[in-house]
Amino acid sequence: MLLRTFGLVGMAAQAEGRRLKAKANATARSAAFYAAAALMGLAAFVMLHVLGWHAARNSFGPTTSALIVMVVDLVLAGLLVFLASRNTKAQEEMEAQAVRNVALTGAAQSAIASFTTQGAPLMALGGILIAALWPKLNGRRGRR
Repeated sequence: MLLRTFGLVGMAAQAEGRRLKAKANATARSAAFYAAAALMGLAAFVMLHVLGWHAARNSFGPTTSALIVMVVDLVLAGLLVFLASRNTKAQEEMEAQAVRNVALTGAAQSAIASFTTQGAPLMALGGILIAALWPKLNGRRGRR
């Protein structure tokens, strides 16, 4: 019964690791989109300056072309910000979280069931001994 509990806790730990890895990948992808959006925003800012320069230098031709390029840059920056701001969980992350929750629930139920067996008094005695010795062990580490 106790082995089942440890197995379920191990399964929960593995599922949590998979969930965290999927979340890290999603965060990295969002960061890449934000970086690309920042780059496109910078390009739009530069084009705004070029647009002002062309407007002062010529009356219509180069200004219109610079305005078109700037609008395209702004549209791309807006699209990248939209893609980066989407907060959807990956399917893998949701599955790993569900496995973790089921495994932890099973581990808790298994632990409760193991306390109702004949080995419960021995486990309780072990817990009492650990609780009694813990301050002494912790005190030795603190003095070093």
